[in-house]
Amino acid sequence: MKLIFVFTFFFLLSETANGGEIQGRVLNAQGAAISEAKVTVTNQRAGAIWQAVTEEDGSYSIPDLESGFYMVRVTAASEQGMLQREVSIGQAFGLVRVDFQFRQGPAPAASVAEERNPNIFVNRIDRNSLRTRLMIIRGADPLYFPEFLSEQNYFGAPFGAPLVKFEGIPSRPLAAQWRGSVFGQHQNSALNARSFFNVGPLRASRSSSYGLAVGGPVLFQKASMLLQFGQGFTSGLVNANIQAPLKSERTPLSPDPRVKALISNLLTAYPTEFPNLPNVSLRQLNSNAPHDVNSTNRLARVDLKPTEDTSFALRYSIDDYSEDPFQIVAGQNPQTDLRSQTAHASGTHAFSPETIGRFGFHFERGKTLLLPTHRFSELLASLDIPTVPDISIGGDLNGIGPGGKFPRRRIQNRFRLFADFSRTLGRHTLKAGWGTTRVQVNDLQSDNNRGTLNFSSDFGRSPVENFLLGTPSSFIIALGNLYRGFRNWEHLFFLQDQFRLFPTFSLSFGFRYELMTAPSEVNGLTDIGFPTDKNNIAPRFGFAWNPGRGKTTVRGAYGISYGMMLPATYQTTRFNPPSTQVVQVKAPPDILNPLRGATQEPGEGGRSALYRLSPDLVMPYSHQYTLGIEQTLPWASQVRVAYIGMRSFKLFSQGVFNRAQPVPGIPATTVTINERRPDPRYFDINMIESNNIAYYDAVQLSLEKRMTLGLAFRAVYTFGKNINTGSDFTTTADGDPIPFETGTPASEFGDRFSDGKGVSLFDTPHALSIRYSYSLPFGAKSIGWKSALFRGWQISGTTIFQSGTPFHPHTGSDAPGFGNVDGNANDRPNILNPAILGKSLDDPDKAPWILGVASCKRTPTVPSFIQCDNFDTNIDPGDRGNIGWNTFRKDGTNNWNFAVGKIFRFPGRREGSLQFRAEFFNFLNHAQFQKPGIVVAAATFGKITNTVNKGRQAQFSLRFNF
Repeated sequence: MKLIFVFTFFFLLSETANGGEIQGRVLNAQGAAISEAKVTVTNQRAGAIWQAVTEEDGSYSIPDLESGFYMVRVTAASEQGMLQREVSIGQAFGLVRVDFQFRQGPAPAASVAEERNPNIFVNRIDRNSLRTRLMIIRGADPLYFPEFLSEQNYFGAPFGAPLVKFEGIPSRPLAAQWRGSVFGQHQNSALNARSFFNVGPLRASRSSSYGLAVGGPVLFQKASMLLQFGQGFTSGLVNANIQAPLKSERTPLSPDPRVKALISNLLTAYPTEFPNLPNVSLRQLNSNAPHDVNSTNRLARVDLKPTEDTSFALRYSIDDYSEDPFQIVAGQNPQTDLRSQTAHASGTHAFSPETIGRFGFHFERGKTLLLPTHRFSELLASLDIPTVPDISIGGDLNGIGPGGKFPRRRIQNRFRLFADFSRTLGRHTLKAGWGTTRVQVNDLQSDNNRGTLNFSSDFGRSPVENFLLGTPSSFIIALGNLYRGFRNWEHLFFLQDQFRLFPTFSLSFGFRYELMTAPSEVNGLTDIGFPTDKNNIAPRFGFAWNPGRGKTTVRGAYGISYGMMLPATYQTTRFNPPSTQVVQVKAPPDILNPLRGATQEPGEGGRSALYRLSPDLVMPYSHQYTLGIEQTLPWASQVRVAYIGMRSFKLFSQGVFNRAQPVPGIPATTVTINERRPDPRYFDINMIESNNIAYYDAVQLSLEKRMTLGLAFRAVYTFGKNINTGSDFTTTADGDPIPFETGTPASEFGDRFSDGKGVSLFDTPHALSIRYSYSLPFGAKSIGWKSALFRGWQISGTTIFQSGTPFHPHTGSDAPGFGNVDGNANDRPNILNPAILGKSLDDPDKAPWILGVASCKRTPTVPSFIQCDNFDTNIDPGDRGNIGWNTFRKDGTNNWNFAVGKIFRFPGRREGSLQFRAEFFNFLNHAQFQKPGIVVAAATFGKITNTVNKGRQAQFSLRFNF
């Protein structure tokens, strides 16, 4: 109430609004200026219209505007569609800058060339794709925000990937005539380059797509519509790297004929080819497998304007994606089918020249189906075994199967109502809004539903030897009904004010309130145990100072943003008794009947692992602040120096409790793990907690030049550091790594935070990105056919240099001599040579030498362990290795993308044109290496066996605008 009173007080003191000016510039998708673009400014109350045409550098200016709300719209002959933005003009905003940039034309998602190597699978559930991009492919894309508006959530946004984002569809002007475009794109492996590890010629593959769009009036001055359709087709062979059995490892070693037959069938999951890159690693195989992706996108939109003060927008879209994955090893990736449907309705009404209201409804439905492939599911059919478990072989070989999380069936519905109101009063512009969302999640999350057999360094043998003998170290399986239906509400309210205290000094402040109710299971099968967090108030503040009305502007901003809890976090509770049971059978399970080795027979009241949410769980939040100094330079340029800071608290992590402890009289082996757990009623007790902190500080320098003399560019360099005590903003705590993963939780022994702070998994200290566009001067003075052929060519590109993301090694087993024998793998080794810490392992030839891989040998002791010059795996039971968290870095990014294109305009037809574009991804064919093998006990330790990106790719596109 006090805050509302302050807002009201300022409004009562405000003066009558004065006139103003709107100016800005219009760019294409590559950052080049668009000349002769049409800019239309409409007073939303009075209906008055002003128009302008952009100059050669893309700039425009519309002066002498009275106070009120305006809609600014831009169309260009060379671009499809229209851009628009709503702005407010009053005494506080005498000059409003509105810049526009068109995006690349509509193309199906599958048609866009990816830098990602297909070896890196993204399962497209929750934030898996975001984590993959940030932590595996490249790292963060640091962003500077001059202002934190209350209407937006900026949690994670400084890393270029906001967690919470919602954008409504603004109303558009009614189309006066029918226009359209047809788009086609093609990529063929005949024009691409081999990747670094590719053996033999690049095998045939191709990617093609097309799209069409048409829009125009359907009811004179009352309604218009837009229709879009696109399809993409990708097929052919994918080149990838795996760890395959040697010729001498293709025969089972078990004396039991039944076990021998089982292992023999599992070995058929691997290709008949033998490893062909022994100089990379002992079992390195580079091979090819077929891959097919089909996508279809459809969109329909209707814009209505029943009166001068009221407009409506209706939009419906369907996107389908189907992938028949490559599988060099059977089941390597799951069969993927996705469907996304959205329906959106919004309305805008001008109550007065100073007051605008918007309201809307948004429906979003996502359907995901991820299934094991037929080839994998039939591996054991000849033995009358209907279900094939996932097989993990300790890093020495690629595992068999797509991983324990599949099959996966999810349908998620989100129903959202929202409204906001804007009012200009003298020096003030006030905006307030609210939204409420109903979330429905119907999901089969079948983690370990088929069971997982783990073969590791145990019993004095390697993982491959144990696999060939049929002697697993552990077996885990989830039993029972794993299908659940969860429901919850999400609410928000915001209020903000922007006003000018002096002609050279403006302020903005406001707040945002968010609430996510505790999810419930519709059939009462799961008690989630999460209390609703009700105090998520996020204040925002900002200022802008232009001393002396000169060329220097100082901007500062502060705000709090709250994260959210995704289904992957709270859905782990589905694995709790009595409706389900997670059984962990420790060494040595009977591979023919793994549950025979359970210390307690499965069934009602049987022993199980537990998954809990802490009763103190709250939403994570970030304090975010920026400070920037901008200076206008000659030659249409601007330089900015900015500080970006963030402190995040209450980030989610998963602690594993009830781990096996050393017990006098009981030998510390993998066989006795379940006997040594403090609470004999359970296996692991997994607790999701909000107890981690993350810190981010960066200095960013940017130089931007608008289009002059045919040249435009933007260069941004960021020097920063991202550290945390356990988790990043992307964590769902659903099996996410935490720095004390191999130590013991505080409730048992050891200190949870004894590692202190460590660099984040996507920490990138140095990041430089350059985007440029240049109109070639060829044919500038030519006429006739020479002008049509040679004039107007444009080159553009992006160049990115970034530090590599960090990682640390693991021992590769929980067995004596390789781990602390507490029931959880991924223990960290001991570091014997601290001088190598902090090194970048970015060269396949140097990485093994830096780590001292050649010195690593198994000791003859009992139990044996791995002894190297720089590491060893000799960890006492209940203890942990002494190496830190994220102590090395992988190869950084050095990528050049390049494009050349031209627009051919048809004589006498301003709206008609043909647009040609040739694009080259990874233009210099630079390999960005994946991190080396991190398992000390594996043959791939220290060996770089893969690249993050593909080789150079070329694709061509044509767009016909009519």
